[in-house]
Amino acid sequence: MLANRLEKRSTMKRDFFGDSYDAVKRMWCEILSGWARLYAEPRFIPTELHQAFTRLTGIPMLADYRPETYSILNDPDTGIRLPNERTQGTSRKHIAITAIANQLQSNGVRCVVTFDQSFIRSRNLTPIDQRHSKMDRLRKEGFPSFYYVSHAPFLFAAPDEETLEELRTLLVNAGIPNDKRLENLK
Repeated sequence: MLANRLEKRSTMKRDFFGDSYDAVKRMWCEILSGWARLYAEPRFIPTELHQAFTRLTGIPMLADYRPETYSILNDPDTGIRLPNERTQGTSRKHIAITAIANQLQSNGVRCVVTFDQSFIRSRNLTPIDQRHSKMDRLRKEGFPSFYYVSHAPFLFAAPDEETLEELRTLLVNAGIPNDKRLENLK
């Protein structure tokens, strides 16, 4: 039974490997390359896909050795758990806000980029409300953030406001429309 569940989790990631979301991840890698190179958190990517993922996206796996400055990509299958969900852990499908906050406290981290396509339809919160609740929780943890809103949504978080503004400037200078795609907490 456990082997079936593990195989199913791994198969889901393989089924989506090479989709347009991976092209967006490559774009983040290129935009961040001269500022704080992007490294993928390996727990979200099946071991057998590490090399292929790096070849496709240009994003190497995060290892024990950490550069002086760097960025982290979290690539859970689904996205970020809502702050008030009972299950707060991290799995291959989801990551908790507290895990992102912990990453932002690591030496040398300039930003954490997290894929987040999770939207709970059974709640009374709209997708915007859900994104804002996640950004609000990060803010309460002491970390500013914004969303890139698209078919492939990502949460960008930084250790402080100044670093977040540098990041926003990088994205805007790369051509990302600030007023259409970058969503702030209001």
